[in-house]
Amino acid sequence: MSRLTGLKLAFGLGLGLQATWSFASGFALIEQSASGQGLSYAGAAANAEDASVMWFNPAGLALIKGDQLVGAMHIIKPQLAFSDGGSYSSSAVPGVGGLLELLGVAGGPVSGSGDDGATLAVVPNFYWKKNLGAVDIGFGLNVPYGSHLVYKDNWVGRYQAVETDLKTINLNPAIAARLTPWLAFGAGANVQYVDLVMTQKMDNNLLLNGGAADGDADLTADSLGYGYNLGFMLMPTDSTTIGLSYRSKVEHNAKGKIKYSGITDPLYSMVNVQNGTVNAASDVSLPATAMFSIKQEVGSKLAFLADATWTKWTDYDELVISFDSGQEDLNSRQSFQDSWRYSVGAIYKATSNLTLRSGVAIDHSPVTAPENRSPRTPDSERRWVSIGMGYRFIKSMQLDMAYSHLIGEDADVDYTTDDIHYLVGEYKATVDIFSAQLVWNY
Repeated sequence: MSRLTGLKLAFGLGLGLQATWSFASGFALIEQSASGQGLSYAGAAANAEDASVMWFNPAGLALIKGDQLVGAMHIIKPQLAFSDGGSYSSSAVPGVGGLLELLGVAGGPVSGSGDDGATLAVVPNFYWKKNLGAVDIGFGLNVPYGSHLVYKDNWVGRYQAVETDLKTINLNPAIAARLTPWLAFGAGANVQYVDLVMTQKMDNNLLLNGGAADGDADLTADSLGYGYNLGFMLMPTDSTTIGLSYRSKVEHNAKGKIKYSGITDPLYSMVNVQNGTVNAASDVSLPATAMFSIKQEVGSKLAFLADATWTKWTDYDELVISFDSGQEDLNSRQSFQDSWRYSVGAIYKATSNLTLRSGVAIDHSPVTAPENRSPRTPDSERRWVSIGMGYRFIKSMQLDMAYSHLIGEDADVDYTTDDIHYLVGEYKATVDIFSAQLVWNY
């Protein structure tokens, strides 16, 4: 029995706060501003066009005159096509392969085909900013992580993932002030709630090899975490703004339940996996980020922007799930590396009421090898091209709209969580994003 514990048949889901192919590196959502999206978020920590700047740099609140409300909505339409390249099940499992061979498990191809699990997503943002004399305060409501990925029940990777439904809400009060005419400082607190549903199939043909129907494993979990963010804005000249900001990691102690059903293969009972519901938990660190941005105005109509963002994905390097049923702890093999995102863009004030924006970006992936590319987070390097506009239709109200097209680098996969089922193939990903926000100065 001790040799079987290395099999880790228990559960390949992991209590990871994971999403579908995401729109910043790893599984973060950068879609926090429609005005910023038109620039591919170039210069986001130095561009105080509206109160949405507080997500990227809370010091920007001190550069916005008066009081303001901002409401934004982003429609995200991804394509995430997986092509099977020979996915298989193997009896050559370290520590137990010889025993499985004696029991007659031969391994072989996994039935099924490729799939596109991406679904349409809607991401809202809300910001409020108020001046209180020497200081400015703000409040943001954001969705920093969130997506819904659904593969077919019979796709070739069903033993790694079928559904991932991730919802998050981040509440972010902030305060900012000008310390000198050329320097502003801001800081905020973050309260982050996560709700997660994840499912996968369980292979009932490990020992029996009799064409038995798959079983099911369904996970539900949630968590509440806390963090902070802070930033500076420097104005060395009237036409130059430099932004520096930092957003802390958020520690989550995710707790939930896993429901097993339809399990018939006797090998599962040998590793304490049985039909019914068990409790599971995992400590998860969502990564810290740092941004360096610059905005350079050229005359009264044109501005150029640039940005470099570092994400400390090594905070999420290891994900270990513990169970209360006697199952061995499961490490879902994230092995994320720190990543960088670079962007450049321009703003052109065509008229007193019309502003045009454009930007490009390259977003590097923290996933460094096919062995670490989960079908729940099949991340790859992606390139952004964005356009946007803002139109002030009355003195106190402006509408911003933007469109971005993202192209992901082809991403190889050779992934397993149980050393038996190997998902082998390639992901091709593209994303279209449509954004709009209303800015009200009151």
